[in-house]
Amino acid sequence: MITEQPLVAEVAGLTHRYGETVAVNNLHLALPAGGMVGFIGPDGVGKSTLLALIAGARQIQSGQVTVFGGNMGHSHYRTAILPRLAYMPQGLGKNLYATLTVWENVDFFGRLFGQGREEREQRIHQLLHGTGLAPFKHRPAAKLSGGMKQKLGLCCALIHDPDLLILDEPTTGVDPLSRRQFWELIDGIRKRRPEMSVLVATSYMEEAERFDWLAAMDEGKILATGHPAALKSRTGTEDLDTAFIQLLPEKKRSNHRTLVVPPATFGAEGTPAIEAQALTKRFGDFTAVDRVNFRIQQGEIFGFLGSNGCGKTTTMKMLTGLLPPTDGKAWLFGHPIAAQDLEIRKRVGYMSQFFSLYGELTVRQNLELHAQLFHLPKERLPERLTTLIARFDLAPYLDELPLALPLGIQQRLSLAVAIAHEPELNPPPE
Repeated sequence: MITEQPLVAEVAGLTHRYGETVAVNNLHLALPAGGMVGFIGPDGVGKSTLLALIAGARQIQSGQVTVFGGNMGHSHYRTAILPRLAYMPQGLGKNLYATLTVWENVDFFGRLFGQGREEREQRIHQLLHGTGLAPFKHRPAAKLSGGMKQKLGLCCALIHDPDLLILDEPTTGVDPLSRRQFWELIDGIRKRRPEMSVLVATSYMEEAERFDWLAAMDEGKILATGHPAALKSRTGTEDLDTAFIQLLPEKKRSNHRTLVVPPATFGAEGTPAIEAQALTKRFGDFTAVDRVNFRIQQGEIFGFLGSNGCGKTTTMKMLTGLLPPTDGKAWLFGHPIAAQDLEIRKRVGYMSQFFSLYGELTVRQNLELHAQLFHLPKERLPERLTTLIARFDLAPYLDELPLALPLGIQQRLSLAVAIAHEPELNPPPE
């Protein structure tokens, strides 16, 4: 624990459960003020729960949380310091209003914090230009790409100059260029307001390298704390990915294997899995996809690379029959793609960029429903579900609702649902 310098927050004996699952386990931690503190670790280790408890967004079950020297367990204190906090929850655009435009969302948050018109407009212009959102200020939040929603969410969180900024996996699903712009904006604000403290949960170790202080977490506990260089020195490693693995208990560490994808070669023979010729999609005067041509062989892993809003998702929707093209043609296994052709659709598994699960159904029920929707034979259903549950490590969450799961677990469930019917083609998510 760091006690030599001022603290922005401190937790003592903090424990939080979701049913039988312990998300935070008797945690003791002191967080230094005035810097950027990062929480690192895989999905489901308690990072999001801890940040929500510090932000006052979840009720404390056991233990104590202190922020700015006061007890967050007291409702009157939480109310008093809320103007000093900004909390950006996990998930794309979770703090946005879908029907409001980009400008209207930020303006609404400025009004909530009592800013006058002149001050609001000045801050909104600054934030939108800093995030590259200025050209889209009249676009409804619902029509933004995932990365743009994240940047808009940050603008809303920063409109009132908080003393403590809490960011829960803010760049998950954001392209590298937008991610860099995101952190450049944070760095600019920190230079202007060096007294502001920032707490960040991330699974991107290259991001964590830039933080002032880290807390590595596993199973609701702290594995180690310190500057990134100190953690690497302690473990004798050269990067944080390797350092984190070395910090894990021996049982988990021994099962780790480095992922190696061998190169594949494809000839011109055989029917392509997908082929597109001059594929185009326009929305009014806006051209989202402009005369795209490609051919994907069966068995090939084919990636769409590009910044948020460049047309990747729109292209995938046309290739899976979810969106009709304006011009051009596309074929799936040699057959023209058509939205009404359900037989072709059965050969495709599609995992969308945004939440596509049934929130009122449990994890198990989501898997069963999607397998049945695509007419998986009844006699094969138990075996298929057992395989999916084991492959995606979903056994601890079978009776949970998807919205109660960490974002990474939701993603694993979404992928399991997408391939429940054993499709021949499964476009990967963004």
